[in-house]
Amino acid sequence: MKKISLSMLTLLVAAISTEAKDWKIGPSSVSGMDFASINAAMESAEVNAGDVLYLDQYYNESAEQTVSKSVTIIGTGYDTSFTDERVVAVLTNSLLLKADNIVIKSVRLQNVQFFNKECILDRCYATGITVGQVIEGMSHVYSCYIEGNLNGRASYKVQTSSNTSTIKYVNSSFDIQNNIVSSYVVYLTNSIINNNVLLCSNSNISSVDNSQITNNMIYTSTSSTNIYNLSSEVNSSGSGNTIEHNVFNKVSLSIFPSNKVISTLLNLFVKSGNYSDYYKLNTELADGNIAIGYATDGGDVGCHGGMFGCPSGGRPQYIPYFTKVTVGSRTENGKLPVSVSIKIQDE
Repeated sequence: MKKISLSMLTLLVAAISTEAKDWKIGPSSVSGMDFASINAAMESAEVNAGDVLYLDQYYNESAEQTVSKSVTIIGTGYDTSFTDERVVAVLTNSLLLKADNIVIKSVRLQNVQFFNKECILDRCYATGITVGQVIEGMSHVYSCYIEGNLNGRASYKVQTSSNTSTIKYVNSSFDIQNNIVSSYVVYLTNSIINNNVLLCSNSNISSVDNSQITNNMIYTSTSSTNIYNLSSEVNSSGSGNTIEHNVFNKVSLSIFPSNKVISTLLNLFVKSGNYSDYYKLNTELADGNIAIGYATDGGDVGCHGGMFGCPSGGRPQYIPYFTKVTVGSRTENGKLPVSVSIKIQDE
């Protein structure tokens, strides 16, 4: 029989103790919860980087929450039409991401502020996305429904020789794919803006440089152009963007020749269902849908093409959920009839 040395035993215990753990976040009225809030979990010495925090469907948080460890937080989607009770986890105040490599999935949120690099917002609903400080590195937003702006501008103070300070601004880098954004995408640099649906009453994309802007559906309801303060492949005085294979309803093709324009862009969508389902491409148009097969990779333009196709309702992938539970009011042959319907989001 082999002997285990003290040093080997110490390493084994350390390995076991650092194994990632799962935690449940929800109100104390729900049994089995580990913490009442995200903040409480972050304050606990038991929660470590790499852990996964699952939000209960009845978690409804009105206080600002700060994620200060490199954890994954998984909610219950953002579309309440999925269940009989029509309840999903909700944060009604700001969520601050203050560590590297944070992942937020399937949560219904208000404003999200990025403070650190390589954080991911995936399958979420948010009323706005901003940057809290200058970030070295890229932030990622995938398959989200953003009911507002995505603003990458951060500010910092610079001390001058006269012992006074002045405010300087810097634009952040974002990887923005397969989202629906109802307002502006502004102040970005060295970014990827790919396979999104961008909707606004005015110009959609501005103050963006050295970025890839491809395979998007870009709509404005005013006479203004969709893109300004940008460059294209034929504008040598611009800001070094690649702007290709987008479908616009208002833009000059003399400036952006590697794109398409259609005045009735909204008719390219099915225009039925909730959230992302509304923006699926209509495949039954008499003259065909110009967004189908037009993407740079040969796929479809818009939020349902590309690498991170926008899922229905933002439900977390491969996690079962109840859609309906029916309990009889009386017993039958001494048994209480119970009917349960369970689904799994496989997209």
